[in-house]
Amino acid sequence: MTAHVRVFVAAGGNEFMRDIASWIVDAARRTGRAADLVSGELPAPDGSINLVVAPHEFFELYDAPPETLQRAAAAAICIGTEQPGTAWFDLTTDACRRGVACLDINPHGVAALQAAGLDASHLQLGAVPAMTTASALDQPLEKRPIDVLFMGGLDDRRGAALAELAPALQSFRSDLRLFKFDRPVNGSSPGVIFGTDKYDVLASAKLLVNIHRERESSAAYFEWARMVEAMANRCVVVTEPSDTSAPLIAGRHFVSTPLDKMGATITALLGDVDAHRKIADTALHAVQNEIGMHRTLESVLQRLEVEVLPRIGPHMRATNPVDGPWRLGASKVPPPVRLSVFRPHAALQSAAKQIALDDTDLLRRIDATACVLRYGDVQNVARESTPAYERQAPPRVSAIVTLYNYADVVADTLTSLIASTDVEFEIIIVDDHSTDDGRRVVTEFLADHPDVPMLLLGKDANEGLAAARNDAFAAAQGEYVFVIDADNEVYPHCLARLANTLDEHPEATATYSILEDFGAQRNIRSALAWDPIRLCAANYIDAQAMWRRSTWTELGGYRNDDREVYGWEDWDLWLRLAATGRHAVLHREILGRYRVQASSMITLTNLATDDAITSMRKRYPSLPWPGAHDQ
Repeated sequence: MTAHVRVFVAAGGNEFMRDIASWIVDAARRTGRAADLVSGELPAPDGSINLVVAPHEFFELYDAPPETLQRAAAAAICIGTEQPGTAWFDLTTDACRRGVACLDINPHGVAALQAAGLDASHLQLGAVPAMTTASALDQPLEKRPIDVLFMGGLDDRRGAALAELAPALQSFRSDLRLFKFDRPVNGSSPGVIFGTDKYDVLASAKLLVNIHRERESSAAYFEWARMVEAMANRCVVVTEPSDTSAPLIAGRHFVSTPLDKMGATITALLGDVDAHRKIADTALHAVQNEIGMHRTLESVLQRLEVEVLPRIGPHMRATNPVDGPWRLGASKVPPPVRLSVFRPHAALQSAAKQIALDDTDLLRRIDATACVLRYGDVQNVARESTPAYERQAPPRVSAIVTLYNYADVVADTLTSLIASTDVEFEIIIVDDHSTDDGRRVVTEFLADHPDVPMLLLGKDANEGLAAARNDAFAAAQGEYVFVIDADNEVYPHCLARLANTLDEHPEATATYSILEDFGAQRNIRSALAWDPIRLCAANYIDAQAMWRRSTWTELGGYRNDDREVYGWEDWDLWLRLAATGRHAVLHREILGRYRVQASSMITLTNLATDDAITSMRKRYPSLPWPGAHDQ
């Protein structure tokens, strides 16, 4: 008789860990052992091989007193899945200290646990049959619809790396699936997939790009779980150099390249069908056969049964499992009472913002008065257009650009728009009475491009961003309206692909793409899927998005009647959309560019925020605001 294998995983933890746990169960069964996946109970010294996957989550999220959790950890063999140097790995170490032996899926983790004085050994990950989809074997690689796939948590390092890759990715179809680790990532997390859904996407992709996350040590951690499931679906991995890939070999089973050469490497590999196919097939054979998980797990289970299980009973009788560090379970402890954020100048900042807004209102009244004296009305709008605009049929897409004092960059924005391909479009520019040469720059641009449908509406009294955008929407003739600021840019496929996304998602009101930061900062933004909970915490979606023109009308456009919303008109519109039960959809490619300027990092908008947030919460009380359940 062989020992029963029980694989424990947190019920409310990250689903990535459940995937790994399911691989272990499948592999154990293939060795001829009885094996079960367990999430609703704790390990006990019952003669089973009790494996706890991701103990930093399992013991943190399990609802039991610390002493009970510590004794359960003493009866278990914990499996570390996290990178050394992270808080998660430290919690894993605390749990592993309770038992007589532990495992880790990466040699770096094994070495760190051994350095902590623990009996740690390596659990080599490999493929299991359920991981490989039928289409991965049947469909030719060159016919797969996704050229470049990325799946991973978003941090500043990965964001900057993807921004650098953006120009290279424009030649291909990419699918960038990003998420934040600021709360458990599970089946309800917008935009994240697991299990068979994930394997299907991997089987639809030619390449998986792997970029290491931020790390404290110089060691390059090989993300074994991500690599194995990609290789099992003949999706070739292109990764930064890693230290712990053996027995897999760079150049044979995957492609290793530094970040500054990754774009060129992707382009070359996608252009070499034979080399691409050879790596895909070699890697598939390796993870299925050479390190097939049932093969590597069998010897591990034999050793645990013979050498470790007999030690667990005496260990629990002879030691006190509650001794030593134990930081797990902190989320179940009532948080300490904290003072409010110390902002000694909050009142002064609020007063300064009101003075600045008063000054803006005064300047607008002066503009309106000047218009009355000159034109007989509080507003005068001069209209200029290209010959192509006057003779065009209604376009599919209207791109609207609002301009106020961006004379030095607006031509770059318009140049990027007129390079748009595969879609009929027009460009509507509203100059909100710029005080620089912006209107002249646009007028000359129209004259230089008579064959592009473009309309300039020049306002002789400034009315603000919201009013300018509403004017542009009102003039738009397209079914879909794309919003872009006068200092940002788009890639040529942007308008067509966003329009296609709205066609493919008739239930969606708007769509937005990932944006590449350029200028004073390199990162990406608007990269996370639609999520009202996240939206209420902060506006993570830029104004650069495509809307159904009919929905803009139904929502009443951008709000222009509340000083508290000044600078946050975009957020207000996204919140209004969510409050009506409608939604937007993320197009998971980098299609636009967001110019970051040093002067834009500190603005009047953020001088005082409390009043604006309070106003938003009162206006949309049905939304899931942070802390609302505690009130």
